[in-house]
Amino acid sequence: MRPVRLAALLALAWLVAIPTLPAGAQGPLDADTTEQVRNYVTEAMDELRIPGAAVVIVGPEGIEFAEGFGTAGPGDVAATPQTPFQIASLSKQLTAIAVMQLVDAGDLELGATVRSYVDWFGAEGSDTAMITVRDLLAHASGWTERDGLVNRAQPGNDPGAIEQNVRRLAETPLSHPIGQFEYSNANYDVLGYLVAFVSGQTFEDYMAENVFAPLGMSHTHTDEAASRADGLAQGHYPFFGSPISWEIGFVRSGLPSAFIASSAEDLGHVLIAHLNDGAYAGEQVLPTAAMALLRRPLIHPDAWNGYGWGWWSYPLWDAGTLSDGAGMSQYDVPVVLEHGGSHTTFAGGMALLPEEEIGVVVLLNTDDSAAPSRVSQLHTGIAQILLGLSPGVPVSFDEPIRQYGKHLLAGVAILMALGVAWAAWRIRRWRRDPAVAPSGRRGVLLHLVLPLALDVGATVFFWWLVLDTVGIGLADYPIIVHEAPDAGLALALIAVLGLGWGLLRTALTLRVLRRGSPAPA
Repeated sequence: MRPVRLAALLALAWLVAIPTLPAGAQGPLDADTTEQVRNYVTEAMDELRIPGAAVVIVGPEGIEFAEGFGTAGPGDVAATPQTPFQIASLSKQLTAIAVMQLVDAGDLELGATVRSYVDWFGAEGSDTAMITVRDLLAHASGWTERDGLVNRAQPGNDPGAIEQNVRRLAETPLSHPIGQFEYSNANYDVLGYLVAFVSGQTFEDYMAENVFAPLGMSHTHTDEAASRADGLAQGHYPFFGSPISWEIGFVRSGLPSAFIASSAEDLGHVLIAHLNDGAYAGEQVLPTAAMALLRRPLIHPDAWNGYGWGWWSYPLWDAGTLSDGAGMSQYDVPVVLEHGGSHTTFAGGMALLPEEEIGVVVLLNTDDSAAPSRVSQLHTGIAQILLGLSPGVPVSFDEPIRQYGKHLLAGVAILMALGVAWAAWRIRRWRRDPAVAPSGRRGVLLHLVLPLALDVGATVFFWWLVLDTVGIGLADYPIIVHEAPDAGLALALIAVLGLGWGLLRTALTLRVLRRGSPAPA
């Protein structure tokens, strides 16, 4: 065969084979480990019904594995390591880098109060005025998780959105003492505003110039239009367990804590900088000592877990090994720094094992609000593979009420709807034939009082159950609609069927009973 013809056939075969390969494959993981990672990800995607994912593994020398799996958008657009995803709470790590840059430059002090920089932040002498930069980085400001979610129900792109959110927080009473840990997006939203206030730039401009550019993060965006133009992955929401395309809206006021868009490859650059004393591609993002401080916890919520600078740190127990030395057994457990990100329609995680020089990024274009612990295990599962272990299929550690609550609400709404149909048929029958209509006290009790009590009681109980489980109030119902639209829909149907139809049915039944009553003498 002629060389030219042979080359053409080989090129054609290569082109035909491309669609069957994971998008954006790179090396140099060994073949066996690469196959284990691929199998683990594809099996998890099938099990958890994940439409698309991007995975990046790094070492100190750079990216060792980078592949896309499944689809990122309509028309079977392939997910790649360069595809931007909404990274949710992984945004906190990027905001923390900006804060550390300003601390290293002397423009911010960890022990200084927010009020010492922003004079309207809390009344003089108030608890809010005592919140420090360190408190914010450690989620120890006194705000609740709910305080950091209220702004989610107000999507928008107002240029002053971040400041408006911070002014709201400055007037929000603290729910517990400063220094007590409670995870809240409110903390990092205030930090983002501080970055802008102290630097004299917008938060978006500072991040682009001082964090994204030196880290080579060309697929990372703080603007919705820019991320969509770059091929932002389509988010999916598991509507009662079935993933459907769903838009949640861009919330600019929550940008520093949860609304930056980035790619798995770009986030891999962050991990490479951690493994290279703060440098990426010859660019020093942070001095060595400052980069090391980013990996040090600022607070310990319990004996085994630390938090600080957008990282959880704890022993990766599942990766522990038993060894014998000096005549006695020893259990060796690596320490992992990791963080998950969870939106209504996106999820992901980053894991860093500095001693083992391993970094992992996983981004997904769906989430599981009923069992978020399952999708949050993939990045640490891959880390276990890299340590020579075999992680099991992700399992749920969430409370039963969270796992099955939405289906319970749906079942209650369906039962109520069936009750509506039956009651409507019954009232119609009574109107046609008053002789079969109930009468007397027993009839009033069984067909008027008891059904109304059951409807009102069921409505109040299930609304209380959901609001108490989530930890929010009745006025925060829009947060449920934003974060879990199927649960929000089921709750709305229960209210309409329980209260709305309950009152209407009572009025119609009362009318029939009066019509069927004998006339007074």
